[in-house]
Amino acid sequence: MLALVAALVVAPAPADLVIENAKIWSDGLPHFASFLAVKDGKFTYIGETEKNLIGPNTQRIDAQGRTILPGMIDSHTHMIGGGLDLSRLILREAKDKADFIQRIESYAKTLKPGQWILGGQWSVESWPVQETPRKEWVDGVSGGRPLYLERMDGHSGLANSEALRLAGITKDTPNPAGGVIDKDPNTGEPTGILRETAQGLVGRRIPDPSPDELLAALKAAMKEANRHGVTAVSDIPGVSDLGVYERLLAEGAQTVRFALYPTGGATSVAARAKTFKGKSGSITVKGFKAYMDGSLGSRTAYMRAPFDDNEPARKDWKGLPMPNMIDGGYEAQCRTAQAAGLQAICHAIGDEANHQLLNILQRAYPNLRSARCRDEHTQHVLPADIPRFASLGVIASIQPYHKSDDARYAEARIGVERCRSSYAFKSILDAGGIVVFGSDWPVVSINPFLGVEAAVTGKTLDGRFWMTQENLTVSEALRCYTSRAAYAMFMENEIGKIAPGFRADFIMLNESPFAAKPNWERIRPVKVFVEGKEMRL
Repeated sequence: MLALVAALVVAPAPADLVIENAKIWSDGLPHFASFLAVKDGKFTYIGETEKNLIGPNTQRIDAQGRTILPGMIDSHTHMIGGGLDLSRLILREAKDKADFIQRIESYAKTLKPGQWILGGQWSVESWPVQETPRKEWVDGVSGGRPLYLERMDGHSGLANSEALRLAGITKDTPNPAGGVIDKDPNTGEPTGILRETAQGLVGRRIPDPSPDELLAALKAAMKEANRHGVTAVSDIPGVSDLGVYERLLAEGAQTVRFALYPTGGATSVAARAKTFKGKSGSITVKGFKAYMDGSLGSRTAYMRAPFDDNEPARKDWKGLPMPNMIDGGYEAQCRTAQAAGLQAICHAIGDEANHQLLNILQRAYPNLRSARCRDEHTQHVLPADIPRFASLGVIASIQPYHKSDDARYAEARIGVERCRSSYAFKSILDAGGIVVFGSDWPVVSINPFLGVEAAVTGKTLDGRFWMTQENLTVSEALRCYTSRAAYAMFMENEIGKIAPGFRADFIMLNESPFAAKPNWERIRPVKVFVEGKEMRL
């Protein structure tokens, strides 16, 4: 009788959902499992088939041998911007100058008179003739509408003459602090290219989307994320956008978990975080985002030595730090963030930007490791700084698909030797550091499997294989998108693994990333679950 009572006490309750006949990968599993169980939105069992967990009301899904992974976590996105871009002009596929102009002309014809032409994501590095766009290219096809189209990296953009007029930019307009207005060397007239803070001169003239448009964009962004297997993000909105996330949560329309890192300064973020109506594990303000420098593509990354391909008139140009970053201003912001319990994350591309950021964090934090400060992008690093990520406990938050893009022009811009310590995924991991992966969407696709491919193969957008000494295994790359990414947002005990007690965020794939020759572009989830509930793809 006692034995029967004991058996009844420990008998497992039937699961709400079981996945059978699967190939389940997760950080921490010694090998692939074949069966998992979910109850009340959390994993309760992972292993071999356990029929005691299957009750009369249990939903059973036969995976038919498909691969299952934890829900992918994108450690660096701009979700509202990505959602807005889904309905804007995207020029990433433009093949040359003529194609660039034709796409703008066709799109302009779909707009109302006076409506801004917005979007971008252009780059010229794959064009047969790599010439920087000018306002004269687009003035004749804009139909009198103002135009502003960001470069792929978001750190420069093209304005037409009407947009420049609205912004009051002329040959006499000086460069703003931390920015550059490109001007023709012969006439002194603005070419239409604006870099870094100079973009704001036009940006403030662009009508703001309505709150309803922002909410619609956020919902569209979540659908796009889910479509690619992303179930959680470290998202970077503006402070003024936080109300959109509160509306999303109130509506119960959320299909992605959000750790928010608004831009806008530590003081303003801290003040808004106090009133933010979020929900633990769903939508929370985790920290604040700052910018140390610009980008390699726009030649505004802050480098220790000048760029190799500078024009003769600017042979000493080595990029620039953003205003108030290396003069004590950012260090003060970090101290404000500490007092408010906010995590500090900072954009740093150039090797000198990364060096200065590590120095600032080392001075500002008495317990730097526990603060989990994040170096966002970590693209070009001085070799001596690679082991400092581990010794200081600073997280390297890298977007591997940027490597595929930058490889087309990086050696021309900074030389082979400096490229050897660029995108140092493996070197930082081998030194004991923490590396997490994201996309920087909408700069590039939010598809994490394109990022995994870049990290595993070193394949570039022009079909070469570049700096392959930094290649990772598939499992290492997936950890950077799952368990390590969860650590970077202080959620390592909730998401990022398929393990008992963790929230049941997971994806079932159409093809395996562990195949001998994965077709990375074809890999997609056929099912996506967030907290045990299947999302509509």
